[in-house]
Amino acid sequence: MKPMSPSQGLCLAALLFTTAGAAVGVVASLKIRRTRRLLQEGSAARGVVTRHEQARIAPGADSMSTSRSSGTAVYYPVIAWSTGDGEAMETRADIARPKKKALPVGARVDLRYDPKDPSRWMLPAEGNGFWWLFVAQGVLFVVIGLGFLLGAWSNRL
Repeated sequence: MKPMSPSQGLCLAALLFTTAGAAVGVVASLKIRRTRRLLQEGSAARGVVTRHEQARIAPGADSMSTSRSSGTAVYYPVIAWSTGDGEAMETRADIARPKKKALPVGARVDLRYDPKDPSRWMLPAEGNGFWWLFVAQGVLFVVIGLGFLLGAWSNRL
């Protein structure tokens, strides 16, 4: 088998980076759009934190964990609330926090939900900042991929 030329290697890197960056960017953008739609068009409800679901960050479980955070306990707030038509709900938030930063049990929280599908809900205070980081990461990967493509193109000249 013939070894890969430098320009072929750069093309492969370009393909991987641009594909991964585009995928991450699109998924994060869809999440931002869904969140905005809930904030603008969703129904408002008031809930109360009833308990926390504890989870541990396992070593290597995600690429964001560091050796210091590995094994750290995080807490997902579980919130009891009712829809506008009186349906009782108890749902777990998507974002976990360390114990010191977790919403305390008994805390009253405002939330927004989709009246057609109350399982789609969010805490407005969580916003979109987290997802914008993923959009930025996706853009960065696309730019890096295009840089590799430019490098491959200049090697062929």
